[in-house]
Amino acid sequence: MRVLGPRPVTTVIILLLGVLVLVGGWLGWQAWQVNRDLGAAADDAAALQTALEDGDQASIDRSLADLQEHSAAASDRTDGVSWGLLTHAPVVGDDARGVRVVSDVMADLSNDGLEPLARTASRLDALLPRNGRVSIAAVRSLQEPVAQARDALADADRRLAAEDSGGFVQRLRDRYRELAGKVSDAAEAMNSAETALDVLPSMLGDGESRHYLLVFQNNAEIRATGGLPGAVSLVRARDGKIELTRQVAANSFGQRQSPVLPLSEVERLLYGAQLGTYFLDANFTPDFPRTADLMRARWEEVYGDDLDGVLSLDPVAISYLLAATGPVQVGDVTLSSDNAVDELLHQVYLRYPDPDRQDRFFRDVARTVFGAVSSGGGAAPRDLLSALARGADEGRIYVHSFDEDEQSALAGTRVAGELGTEATSTPLVNVTLNDTTGAKMSYYLRYSVHVMSTYCEDGVQGLSAHARLTSDAPADAASLPGYITGAGKFGVEPGNQIVTVRIFGPVGGTIDGFSINAKEFPPGDLVQDGRPVTSAYVYLTPGETVDVTWSMKTGPGQTDGARVTVTPSIAAKSSSSTPASVCS
Repeated sequence: MRVLGPRPVTTVIILLLGVLVLVGGWLGWQAWQVNRDLGAAADDAAALQTALEDGDQASIDRSLADLQEHSAAASDRTDGVSWGLLTHAPVVGDDARGVRVVSDVMADLSNDGLEPLARTASRLDALLPRNGRVSIAAVRSLQEPVAQARDALADADRRLAAEDSGGFVQRLRDRYRELAGKVSDAAEAMNSAETALDVLPSMLGDGESRHYLLVFQNNAEIRATGGLPGAVSLVRARDGKIELTRQVAANSFGQRQSPVLPLSEVERLLYGAQLGTYFLDANFTPDFPRTADLMRARWEEVYGDDLDGVLSLDPVAISYLLAATGPVQVGDVTLSSDNAVDELLHQVYLRYPDPDRQDRFFRDVARTVFGAVSSGGGAAPRDLLSALARGADEGRIYVHSFDEDEQSALAGTRVAGELGTEATSTPLVNVTLNDTTGAKMSYYLRYSVHVMSTYCEDGVQGLSAHARLTSDAPADAASLPGYITGAGKFGVEPGNQIVTVRIFGPVGGTIDGFSINAKEFPPGDLVQDGRPVTSAYVYLTPGETVDVTWSMKTGPGQTDGARVTVTPSIAAKSSSSTPASVCS
């Protein structure tokens, strides 16, 4: 047997090192090119977003072509044999796999997801109401491209979520998770858009007349879904033409001797009979479908109109719409996106001491804003759609249809406003607020809710929660008009307020460790449709802050991040959140 001497062995080692250097250099060069392509693709995506927002078709086409070119280049490089070897290398293998996933997702999205949307960009104008009519044909023309984009984004969301990014280097991990979050949000938004386009033709009265109750909620007197029902209008839709007909004040319904619909035992214990006897209290419950049923029953009893659905929005959502349409004139008041919340929730009570005059003002506002939106004058379609999407995302716009097929399509979306009673891998937490002062002091109510995942054991997740409520009322709030303070009619000193905070824990879970300002209280044992419920009655003087804390356990298998839904406040932001789960 021949034995290699020192020199041949050294030569072999040198040759091997040379090959490794060449391979390393080649892989490094490939990595640099992939990084360059992905960076350029990110810039192209940003440019495409700007072009879509501006409605500039030439820029849309150019940015999309650049995005497709750069993302395809990155995908081609990472699909090769050399990159495949890199994915099996120690230390950097998982990073290489992550880059490959991102490259493939970007390439597929640019062709299957974004291209259909780019083709429809110039047709968005057709969705804008013109002279009180929405083109049903235009709505239908957008259904197919939006469905294609929805499918592509859903697929991208699944692929990104399937990759464990925990072992990536920090910079890649941060960018990967940022991209995954944006794709997930876009997939959810596109799913909502597809749902809207599917139900709009029939809801717009395609071939028949439809009648809807449009309810303006008043956050100055907070209710679980937002605020006290104020101005109520009947909207008629036929073949895309929409018009406002009858208008009434919600307080005109008065009180029934018994609930308009049978109430469950738990509903009576939580809300009292007034949930069904007062139209004004039909949204004590956070379940908007239940609220819609109660409102329909009362409306049809009083006016005889057969309703096809109930729609609702609050003054903050109105401010978003006014940002799109521009200011409107209501009597001697100019309402704009900047002053709508203050004018509608506070100044009106200072300007008009007479409640009947207040009601007339609210009806005028409803008619004027409805006219501004339905006429389409001065509003860019993207701005109007953005305003509606923002209001819906923050839980300020609700839609309920009494058509089973339409409501089935709406189910699970933010605008459906369901309490949620089905157990899934996502824990559901609802925190609702109801004014118990009988006044308009919620204008001064500020609050925040924070939920945190604390442990995961045998598929059961532990959650810790904290709600902070503050009265922002001035020290001399007692001197405000009696209509604002309640004038002590319900046992609350003028200037102070009582807020009922109700906590709905996860399906099949529990609520415990309940305290108010560190003083412990029993959480109670009420359960509504599988959801544990407890209540806190918070008394606030001007400037006072109260802390409510509690802990929860989820039902088995609820290991994803919790979906926390909170009654929207008068602040122009979302009060809801999705805290991360320690189970993952």
